[in-house]
Amino acid sequence: MPLLIHDARVLSMPVGREPARGAAMRELGAIDRGWVLVGDDGIVRSIGSGKPPDASIRIDARGRVLMPALIDAHTHACWTGDRWSEWARKRAGEPYLSILHAGGGIMSSVRSVRGSNREDLAGATALRLQRMARLGTGTCEVKSGYGLSTETELRMLDAIDDAATACAARIQTVATCLAGHAIDPACPDFIERTIRETLPAIAAARPGTTMDLYIEQGAWTGDDAMRFVSASLALGCPVRAHVDQFTRSGLLADLIGMGVRSVDHLEASSDDDLVTVAHSGAFAVALPATGFALDMRFMDARRLLDEGGTLVIASNANPGSAPGLGLPFAMQLAARFMGLTSAEVLRAAITNAAHLLGVAGQVGSIEPGQRADLMLLHDTNEDALVHGLPSGPPGLVFHAGRAVNPDEPGLGATP
Repeated sequence: MPLLIHDARVLSMPVGREPARGAAMRELGAIDRGWVLVGDDGIVRSIGSGKPPDASIRIDARGRVLMPALIDAHTHACWTGDRWSEWARKRAGEPYLSILHAGGGIMSSVRSVRGSNREDLAGATALRLQRMARLGTGTCEVKSGYGLSTETELRMLDAIDDAATACAARIQTVATCLAGHAIDPACPDFIERTIRETLPAIAAARPGTTMDLYIEQGAWTGDDAMRFVSASLALGCPVRAHVDQFTRSGLLADLIGMGVRSVDHLEASSDDDLVTVAHSGAFAVALPATGFALDMRFMDARRLLDEGGTLVIASNANPGSAPGLGLPFAMQLAARFMGLTSAEVLRAAITNAAHLLGVAGQVGSIEPGQRADLMLLHDTNEDALVHGLPSGPPGLVFHAGRAVNPDEPGLGATP
């Protein structure tokens, strides 16, 4: 049945043909006392102000904010096992890279995932997706990367697809192959095997899949990292790169020159590096939950935006360095530690995330023809979402016009 949400502060956030930069980061397309009509098919039919049309189901927003659902463009939500035991070592001062070199960190998750079948992986991932949906996420990128072998990476990618189908919230997922994660110390020819065997196998099984790699000491570095990028692009696969998290790689200009789609982290990047990224076509993905959890270092997103860059904010949900599932928390950290306004945070976590994942024609705005992935906040001001503190679901969340958390108090519908 058609759904009408009326008397809302509607943030339409037109998604446009290009990502938001400059002045566009400050415009949210707000309609005070507006309404949105959603059809039986879960697609936005119309949006406006004044007298609303009739509908079978009506929700009186009472002035509260109605906005697009969030889009989490960088997560590692497919894993089994846990790494809670490492936190005592981190709090005692042991650096994350030291834990990784000693066989912990990423490699701990690799061992668990390799011992898990596809069904177990899909089940664990589906539960996380459901929890993320209740916290406002409508579309979620999910990486493989805890396999580090052709067989297990393919198993993870299949499990991600299975999880999206199994998730009751009908959350939309975009799978990324993080074949270039850690270096497997038990495989002496791991780099060659990844480039010559794993990448071609993934590209053959799943043409056009985005490839990803982690450029850092103890992981992929220098010429090996550039060979990974070159091989992926030659296979017709876009590339994303984790880079400059703990140490400055010096590879940003080369990566951008090769045409990588995004560079993620950038906590250790120099001012000149950020200017280079800002003046390119690459997305810069900020992951503030990781900085908060590990070392209180954050990308200088203010500098990036002032230089005209394309910013995305994501959760980096993973079992180690960002052990949480809520994108709103990452947004709140970005506002506090990156000097961003509410509008800039929302554009980065929705509009630009949609463009990065290639779903801007489907979600990321409230416009006729878009899928009705929406959030009706508990509050009448969007600042509450960006500047508040984590306190559960931010409001009533809809995927394709259907409430994910219909039990959320104070936000019910009336026939």
